[in-house]
Amino acid sequence: MPDGPPGTVRWLLCDYGNVLCLDQPADDRRTLAAAAGLCEGAFADAYWADREAYDQGLLTAAAYWAGVVGRPVAGGELERLVALDVASWTHPSPLALAAVEHARAAGWRTALLSNAPLEIARAAGRLPWLAAFSPQLFSCDLGRVKPDPSIFTAALERLGAAPGDVCFVDDRPANVEAARQCGMAALHYRQPSQLEALA
Repeated sequence: MPDGPPGTVRWLLCDYGNVLCLDQPADDRRTLAAAAGLCEGAFADAYWADREAYDQGLLTAAAYWAGVVGRPVAGGELERLVALDVASWTHPSPLALAAVEHARAAGWRTALLSNAPLEIARAAGRLPWLAAFSPQLFSCDLGRVKPDPSIFTAALERLGAAPGDVCFVDDRPANVEAARQCGMAALHYRQPSQLEALA
C-alpha cells in the first residue's frame, strides 16, 4: 500500500456500489421489475444489457429505460423508474463507511471513482454520508467506464497524484487488475476489515 516519504498524500480511492453502498436489495429489484412490467429474470437481463452505455453517458435515462421496458417511456413512468433505480443504489454500508473513517483518521484522503449514470451520480453527490469523499468521480462525467485504463488516468489527474500514492478499492476483480496495471495499489474488496487494515 502507498507508503511514501513524510508529507506524501495517501489517497484511498473507493468504488461506490457494493463497497460504500450495499448491493441492490431484493425488494428494490422486485419493485423495479414490477414497475417495468417484467418478471424478475427478464428484468435483470434487460437492466444490465445496456447499463455500461448508460453509465458512460452514451444513453439518456429515457433511451436506457426504453431499452429495458421494450417501448418508449416518458413522463411520470420514466420519473418513477429513475427514482426507484436511484433509491436502490443509495443504501449505505455502515461497516464499510466506518472502516473508511478509521483509515481517514490514520491520514488517508478519500475520494470516489464509480461507474454510474447521471441520475445516480447526482443523487450520490447529495448524500451526507459521502461528503468526506472528494473528489467524487463518476463514469457519466468522465465519458469512460471501469475497467478502461483511461478512467484511472483521468482519476489520477483529478487527484493530482502519482499512481504509487493511491490505493484503489473495488469489488470487481477486473477493475482491481486494471488499476494495478496503471501502477496503483489496489484492493479487491470483500469485507470492511480489509479497509480497517489500511490504518
